[in-house]
Parts: sequence; structure tokens; C-alpha cells
Amino acid sequence: MTAIKNNGTAVTVAEKANEVVTAVVVRTPDNGQRKAVNIASDLIEPSYYNARKTFDVDALKELAQSISVHGLIQPITVRRKGEKGEHYEIICGERRFRACRMLKLAEIPCIIREATDEQAYDLSISENLQREDVPPMEAAEAYKRLIDTKRYDIASLAVAYGKSEKHIYQMLKLCDLIKGIANLVREGKLTASAGIVISKYDKKIQEDILNDRLGKDGTGEWCQISANALEGKIRNCYTNNLDNYSFDKSKCLKCIHNSSNFDLFAESGGCGKCTNKKCLSDKQTAYLVEQAQAVALADPKLVFVGEQYSHDNEATQIIKKGGYEFKNVQTYNLNSYPTAPTEPQASEYKKPEDYDKAQEKYSKEQEKYTKHTAHLEELKEQGKIRVYAKIGDSNVRMYYKEVATKDTKTNEQLISDLTAKKKRNNELADEKTAEGLKELLRTEQLPQSAFTAEEETAMYFFMLSKLRRHNYKAVGLKENDYYGYLTDEKKLKIASSLTEEQKTIVRRDYLYSHLTDGTRTVGDEKGGMLLAFSKQHLPEKTEEIVSTHKEEYGKKNARLDERIAGLKKAEKKAKAEAVAV
Repeated sequence: MTAIKNNGTAVTVAEKANEVVTAVVVRTPDNGQRKAVNIASDLIEPSYYNARKTFDVDALKELAQSISVHGLIQPITVRRKGEKGEHYEIICGERRFRACRMLKLAEIPCIIREATDEQAYDLSISENLQREDVPPMEAAEAYKRLIDTKRYDIASLAVAYGKSEKHIYQMLKLCDLIKGIANLVREGKLTASAGIVISKYDKKIQEDILNDRLGKDGTGEWCQISANALEGKIRNCYTNNLDNYSFDKSKCLKCIHNSSNFDLFAESGGCGKCTNKKCLSDKQTAYLVEQAQAVALADPKLVFVGEQYSHDNEATQIIKKGGYEFKNVQTYNLNSYPTAPTEPQASEYKKPEDYDKAQEKYSKEQEKYTKHTAHLEELKEQGKIRVYAKIGDSNVRMYYKEVATKDTKTNEQLISDLTAKKKRNNELADEKTAEGLKELLRTEQLPQSAFTAEEETAMYFFMLSKLRRHNYKAVGLKENDYYGYLTDEKKLKIASSLTEEQKTIVRRDYLYSHLTDGTRTVGDEKGGMLLAFSKQHLPEKTEEIVSTHKEEYGKKNARLDERIAGLKKAEKKAKAEAVAV
């Protein structure tokens, strides 16, 4: 074994995790140094005030692997708990503690500190906040707990942890989030920056954003967008200005939910604002779906652009469910289709000459637009460009990309590709069905009913995986089946036609497999069943084995009893002589 020195710490490296022995020396003001002591892991318990509430399992496994090789370089810090100090509470190092428990270490090196509840509280939170990997929501809650002690304010926290006051303030804002959104930040499904943006709004709007856009499970369309984009989307979607929408608003003009109709004498500079968010959202989704279907019908080769790093909006989901082709393509790799210019309206201009100039400019832009789109249509017909459509929140945008000559395909080749996709779709339908059935059976309670023949066949299908090779012939397998594993096809065929005698063979091999797997003693429940199983089927040979070992270790125990009796006699004699003196 090798000793490693590191910052005044000597660590003994052992070959096995359970043999890791540490001799850690930590300097303290009182006696110059304090030696870590090994404490039984069962006597150590985490503290409730630890700022870290989530632990990455993979990271813990990596830490455990490191400890198994190098030992615990830095011991955990604990304080005594209980009336007699028989237990220990972790002040710092819960992550290291969990890694040691993974290794099933009987003892863990610890530094024992005397600390009041207040001191332990501050030290635990401070130790975790100084780490770089504390999740934002947990850090926010830790800052809030320190503020709540009345011993800190934002300025003193900023100084204590080397952060700006703005950072501390923004982190504390996360504590203003409703529970559902806070959980999304905690689970990493929503960034802290996005959470800070949402925290500015009142609880009612937060609830609407959670239910409408984020989803309680974090799969909503707004979960993966940047904080800046989120700010704009909240502003646009929750002001409900009808001028921002392109669908037919003729019915909206007289709708009771239109803000322009709240006051008969109010002067309106636009279409007004809709106060019925569901109706507005439904109309916009229907408009986007209609637009998407129209462009797809106009071009059979068109491909919709899917979201690679964020979630689809409702219209996109509807189009996907309709079976239209989607590809995860970044739009910055595509060319935008030209946008038709907006024709000027005479009412928007005070001077006729200004309107004439605008009209002239519009005519030139319209001519340019017409030529450009005609050229693109020609290239599309020649198969030189591929057209894409992206369903946004407000419209369907068109893109195109030049196709390399080698990638140009004939209609016959395209039909072949589409046929292959049909085959794959059928496979996907089977795969998704299996996935759905597994989830259904996992979450739903099965009805109480008689065990069916189909269920029995399935049971024996799985039991056959444990069939021992010398029993293959007994279930009807031929000699050439003895090599390699039983295929699922063979197992299903056998399971469907087993006789009662064959079923007994399969069941017993299944029992044999589980009774012997990992069984190290007959002194526990599983080992007792192994002994009973062996006695039932091979009583004489079982008794021979039991007797052999019982006799062997019985003799050893008899010698031990003799030694114990001798020692007791000697002890008694010594005491008697001491009394006599």
C-alpha cells in the first residue's frame, strides 16, 4: 500500500474499497492539529438544512470510483447528535458520504466539530454555496434561508460569497416562482435566466404560462428558448393585441371579448385586444395549420422544419400527427423565400406625392419579388432546390436550399425512398405501440381475474431461459438445438405445447437457477429454501453433505468449547487466589 501526501493530508490507498484506511491530519487553532477518526457509517446521518437537495447519480459513481482507488482525500465534517452523542450529523460532505455508502464502507473518516445549530446551519450552507455545481434553485433557496435568519442582507451576502448584489437579487427572485415553475428550474427543464424572467409576473400569469406554454412536465414549447426570446413571447402572447395576428378577424370586430367593444365611444387605433386567450390561441393555431396544409398540398416534395433544440408549438404538433414529413434542420443553414412587399394605403399618407413615391417603390419591389419567386419555382421544378416550411408562432415561413447534382433524384427514386419510409413507419408503429403498452401496464392496476392460457404460455416462455442443457431433450429439442442459446422463436414454440411433465421440469430448473444464484449460506431464508429443495429431491445425498460439514465444524466447535471451558476455569481459579491473598 502507498501513502500519498496532499496539503498536509496523508491518505492510505488500498486495493479494495472496504479496505480504504485514512489517516488525515487537519490543523486547528486549539491544538495545532486534529486527526480524523473513522466513524461507523450507520451512525452518520445527513442534515435537513443542506443546500444541495439533488445528487447526480453518475457523478456520485465517479466519485465513488475515485474513493475506491485513492481513498477519501477530504474527510466529512460532522457534529454529535442525540442525548448521549451516539449519532453524528453531517455539517459538510454529504456528497462524499453518499459515495462512501455506495461503496458500502463500514466506516468513514470524519472530522468531529463542536457547533451550535446556528453555526452548523451557516457552515453547511456556506460550504455548498461555494461549490460551482450547486443548482440555481437550491442556491436561491439557500440565499433565502440565510436572509430569513436576519443575520444577512443582499449586500452582506454579495460580500460573503464574492457575487454582485444584482446576482444575489436575481437568484432570490427565483423564490418568487410558483411551485410548478420552480420545480422545472430545479429539474433543469427551465433555465434560471428564464425563471428570473417569469418571476417578474404575478402568480396568475405564472400559472397561465405554466399550463399553456411550459407544461407541468417541462415539455412545453417555451422550455428550451432563451430568456430574451421568452421575454418577447410573454409580452406578445399576454398582451393579446389582435393587430399581431394574421387570421381572419372579421368576427373579432364585433366580439364581446374584443377590448375595442368595451366602450362604445372609445377611439381605437387598431383591431383591439382579445381578452379570451383560449379563443385567440385556437384561432391562431387553426390559421397556422391551414397555412401549413396549403403549402404542403402545393408541393409534394416540401419538407417541414422540426425543432431540434426546443419543443414544437401546437400547430406543428397537429401537422406532425397528420403524417407530414419533418426534418430537424437549422434554418440558418437555409435560404429564406422572398416575402411579398406590403402595398401602401393612401390613408396612411398626408401628402399625395408621398403616397405616389411609396406606390412607385412598391411596384419595383413587387416586380423584383415576382421575378425572384418565378425563378425559384423554375429551380424547384428542375429539382435544383429543396423547399422547406417552418411553422412559427405567427406564420408559416418558407425556405429553400440548393440540391447538389449528385443528390438530385428522379420521381422513381423518390417513390422508392417514400416506400422505404412507409415500411419504416410500420416498424415505428409497432415500436411505439410496445412503448405505449409498457407504460400502460406500468401505471394501471390490472383487474383481478383468472390466470389465462396465454399468460401461462408467456410465463413458461421466460422460464425456458433457465432450462439446463441436459433437459433440452426432455422438452422435445433435437441434438442440433443443443448449441447456442434458445431463440425466442423456439422458446415460444416449446412453451405453447408443454406437457404437464415437461412443465414440471421447466419450473424446477427455474427454481434451481434462482435458488442457487448468489446463495452463499443455508442459514438465511433463501438458503433454507435451497436446503429444503435439495432434501425433497435428493434426500440421501443432501443428508450426506449436511452431515459431513456438520461433523467437520462440530469437531472444531467442540475444541473451541474445551478451550473456552479451560479459560473460564483458569479465570475462576485466578479470582479465588486473589481473594485468598
